[in-house]
Amino acid sequence: MKKSIILLTFFILTACGSIFTNRTLKKIGVLDTKSELRIIKNKKKKIIFLLMHHVGNKDFFDDVAHKIDSLQKLDYTVFYESTRDDKETDSLIKETNGLKLRKLMGFFPGKYLDTAKNVIAGKIKYKEKHKLIEQPNYNKLNVDSLTSIKADVSLSELISEFEKKHTEIKLDSCDFKFSLEDKNYKCKKANKSLQKIFNKDYIKDYRNKYLAKKIINSKKNKILVIYGNAHYYGLSMELYLLGNIRGNQDNRYEI
Repeated sequence: MKKSIILLTFFILTACGSIFTNRTLKKIGVLDTKSELRIIKNKKKKIIFLLMHHVGNKDFFDDVAHKIDSLQKLDYTVFYESTRDDKETDSLIKETNGLKLRKLMGFFPGKYLDTAKNVIAGKIKYKEKHKLIEQPNYNKLNVDSLTSIKADVSLSELISEFEKKHTEIKLDSCDFKFSLEDKNYKCKKANKSLQKIFNKDYIKDYRNKYLAKKIINSKKNKILVIYGNAHYYGLSMELYLLGNIRGNQDNRYEI
């Protein structure tokens, strides 16, 4: 099974609470010390996709920062992942959408790691010796804030589109009891069918389509995409459908 599929399952669909073995953690990339770059290109554009993990070790993220810095010096523009709402969005709307996202996923992305309990995504335990950390913010990863481009949809848009086509995500008193920062969240999640639809059609497909259009319509010819590695294959397919831009897992870029 491809690493990206395993990783997506690991973060979103896993329901067990057992400690993962070193072999499994290595397989999904959490213990990687080097990041991987993949080339996607056609005659007009050269796109490099940095396969990001949202949880990893310091060596991995140090390597990510080095590669980002090096590629920006080669005139690559960073297109980065972030579903954070705009500053202008009402704070109550932000909070409500965050609670709805947690209801659908069982945890709030961006709060993947509980180092006090050695738990990832509220479910998966790991051994303390691995010293895992969450993905640092983009400034710490050397992303140039003046030239980089947010190439993602807002959480408000994701939730709104999902509710338009499916059903309202109803919150209860339990959901409001736990803040988004509270890692002891134990409320009833949305039903599994809604979770699967949201994870596949919105967390992945909707955002992949948006990212692909952003790349196709951009005047930039050298683009570095920084996204979770589970998006690589979906983005490659969308780019091929929209602009005959191909990606290949063996087409790796080395720095």
